[in-house]
Amino acid sequence: MAEWPFSLTCPRPFSPATRRENLDALATETFDILVIGGGITGVAVARDAALRGYRTALVEKRDFGFGTSSRSSRMIHGGLRYLENYEFGLVLECCNERRRLRKIAPRLVRPLPFLYPVYSDQKTGPIKLRMGLTLYDALGLFQNVQRHRWLDADEARARESTLARPGLLGAARFYDARTDDARLTMLVAKAAHAAGAIVANYAEVVGLRQAGGKVQGAWVRDRITGRDIEVRARVVVNATGVWVDSIRQQDAHYKGITVRPTKGIHLVFWRERLPSHHAIAFDSPRDGRHAFLIPWGQHTIAGTTDTDYTGDLDHPAADREDVAYMLEALNHNFADARIGEADIVSTFAGLRPLIYAEGGTYSISREHQIYRSPSGLITVAGGKLTTHRLMAEQIVDLAARVLAREHGVEAARPCSTRQALPGAEVVGDGAAWMEAPDVRAHLLDTYGADAAWIAAYVEENPALGERIVPGLPYLMAEVLYAVQHEMALSLSDVLIRRTHVIYEVLGGGSDRAKAVAELLAPRLGWTAADVERELGEYSRQVALTQAWRRGIGA
Repeated sequence: MAEWPFSLTCPRPFSPATRRENLDALATETFDILVIGGGITGVAVARDAALRGYRTALVEKRDFGFGTSSRSSRMIHGGLRYLENYEFGLVLECCNERRRLRKIAPRLVRPLPFLYPVYSDQKTGPIKLRMGLTLYDALGLFQNVQRHRWLDADEARARESTLARPGLLGAARFYDARTDDARLTMLVAKAAHAAGAIVANYAEVVGLRQAGGKVQGAWVRDRITGRDIEVRARVVVNATGVWVDSIRQQDAHYKGITVRPTKGIHLVFWRERLPSHHAIAFDSPRDGRHAFLIPWGQHTIAGTTDTDYTGDLDHPAADREDVAYMLEALNHNFADARIGEADIVSTFAGLRPLIYAEGGTYSISREHQIYRSPSGLITVAGGKLTTHRLMAEQIVDLAARVLAREHGVEAARPCSTRQALPGAEVVGDGAAWMEAPDVRAHLLDTYGADAAWIAAYVEENPALGERIVPGLPYLMAEVLYAVQHEMALSLSDVLIRRTHVIYEVLGGGSDRAKAVAELLAPRLGWTAADVERELGEYSRQVALTQAWRRGIGA
């Protein structure tokens, strides 16, 4: 095998075979805690509960991170703009969790420098911004990468040539952090599995199991085989994000809407068309709302919007008005770049599970709330990627009290999620076997020590060292890894969430989708008809990234 400074550990693999065993366990065991929802909050709850020694299960109706947890702005941030609404407690919470996540998951949560330019025609002037950032530093206990700095206009433009808008007074420079949201969700799911949780994707809750007025588990349907499973559990946690009300409606004590979905869209460009060394905050000339320009590898992401959403929760997409709004803001703030529709590689849209409230979406708090129904169903609503670990700790604290008081079940251990997240450590350059620097950096950043598996696959079969799509760093060997170590069960799982091919090349790599599907087929037992079905579904997902183009100019 190729030289590698890490050992290949082989725990029970996070694979389709393990998933089948897990479904059998769901049918035969009684669990202390059943978590519904495989987004970042759900997998964090499952990990926390399993680490405390509770017999824990998690089911997800689609793939891990299918919804909001793979469609965010990919930032871990303290919430600077929440200071405008005097949400000091939320900012303190976010800053604490940002610092903690950087410590426990340094490979996936990395410092990201921000510039916040101030112009003469803006309401927020230099003094107000500097006062706000001083408070931001203080709420971060002055333990961020560094304290904010004020740059004059010349220095700001020297750092970012894109800041060509007239009237620049200067810019504040400060730090937040970035992450790959889908990969962070996957790593936490695998950590829950390693801690002993029984985890299954494509396992949909079709009904709550109720007796004596209490929720005591759920009826689960395997979306792959159609098998129906009765899952028994002492405590059920509803962590389904924008879908929480669909679960709550099955509870006899349902009393109305909890979550108000709002849509945030992002535009993806090649980095050379909209280059930046920092994440750059900018305002819309139409309504003054904030957005960000975010450097992301070979690409730049611009977003996000914040609008009420009443459509299909499973398939949100940027529409024509969303794109026009964002292009208007980009060209107002970065006029020299002359960004147009033809420069857009793709778009993606995510839904925020905000707590229902009257009024405009922009002022709705991003805080979370945890409810316990008279039936015992625990529901979490609201929240942010940044605070997922804390939310999970609070949810499991509540579940622990219920288990002790009502079932006589005590935790074997206290919460330990403030310790390092396994597999999220930074590793050295062990990919000497890979000559391409972009591929080497991608593998180490994405998989850490587990990049050794990719090396092993390529050594065994050099054809797996081929790139999935020319110009992007993803290798065909990652397709095998996704199935055998990340429980990928569909073509979309691989090309959307295990890699991000769909967003990073025009057309979503559709011309290579068949090659990927044919590599997956024997590992997942697909027939020729199954391959065609998977290609059709992926084509529909690619169409969502380009849906805004239909009718433009009409």
